[in-house]
Amino acid sequence: MEKLRLSVYFVIGIIIILIVFTLLKSWFVYDRGIELAKHPSNSIQTVYVEPDDDLVEHSSVVWGKFLYYPLGLNRDRENFGPRKTLNHAQNLVFVDLQTGRNRKVFNKSVYIWDYFYGAEPEKPSSDSETGEVSDDVFSGLKTGKRFVIVGMPEDTNKDGYLNQKDSKKVFVYDPNSDELLPILPKKFYLEKILPDTPENKLVMIVKREEESSPNKKKPNLPTLYIYDTLQKRGQMIERP
Repeated sequence: MEKLRLSVYFVIGIIIILIVFTLLKSWFVYDRGIELAKHPSNSIQTVYVEPDDDLVEHSSVVWGKFLYYPLGLNRDRENFGPRKTLNHAQNLVFVDLQTGRNRKVFNKSVYIWDYFYGAEPEKPSSDSETGEVSDDVFSGLKTGKRFVIVGMPEDTNKDGYLNQKDSKKVFVYDPNSDELLPILPKKFYLEKILPDTPENKLVMIVKREEESSPNKKKPNLPTLYIYDTLQKRGQMIERP
């Protein structure tokens, strides 16, 4: 009887430890995010210690030319969107396997909410090769050989951290030209990215940031924004 009681206590203790670990991870990774620090020059910089195992654990090769890996990845599998996963990170590193050139996408650490790229055109049915689909592929998205990055580069709620409480911006990164483009209009933030869109089109539901003006008569409602990844320009679709 005493052994049974001890076993029950042991199981309860393990459950409590797991719950505490989950809550701490949620706070450190998702809620707390990346701390911002003020330096004597009054410039804002991110406080970040680069881990040394991301290359080993999370590197992938894409389009037969680029190896890439995230810095500080925390993969969140909670049935978010079509991919059922989110890639939280602080930066992305790309290596050109033909030239050996490597570079970080952002010149400082940001809070990346997710990153992904579109599926490649379907191969002919005669091709018998089959392979696993990467966690980073967004099925139904046809944006060419470009990465789409959703992140929080600005501390919009002024709490001293970059985290999921800040507003989301969207970037398109072309590793061939090393070009990183912020694609949303000023003062607009992402609400949702829609799948199954036309080729070279990134279709998003966006929302204008709320204003604190006393003369404001109605709230800002979400609207549609279509970005052409080939022409590098967007179009706002006003609500009727």
